[in-house]
Amino acid sequence: MAADTKSVIIELYKKLFEVFDAGKLDELVTYYTTDCKSVTPGKTRCGREGLKEICKNVLACGESTKWTGECDVVLSDDETMAYVTTSFEVSKSDGTTGTGNNLCIFRKIDGAYLVSFEMTTS
Repeated sequence: MAADTKSVIIELYKKLFEVFDAGKLDELVTYYTTDCKSVTPGKTRCGREGLKEICKNVLACGESTKWTGECDVVLSDDETMAYVTTSFEVSKSDGTTGTGNNLCIFRKIDGAYLVSFEMTTS
């Protein structure tokens, strides 16, 4: 069972990057709890609207991300929570590139995994 759940989490995580890079912020926030917390360098936002604000600022700077495809997934014993850690590549509008790190904590709510907390550095 755990292997199947990890696969579900990885696919969901991959979808987060795809939707973000496509600029589909209204869709993106549906993968987060209504009371989610998002922490980036110098900013902490609560709720889906706060998350959208952070994402709009990043996209307005012309940054894009590319998930490396590698991540660590750890599940709680009852599989109601999971966390994912990964690194990603960042391309900036000035042509420079870098890497970032991401931690997402997922909670299972009404049968679906949603991000309740996210911390990103880049």
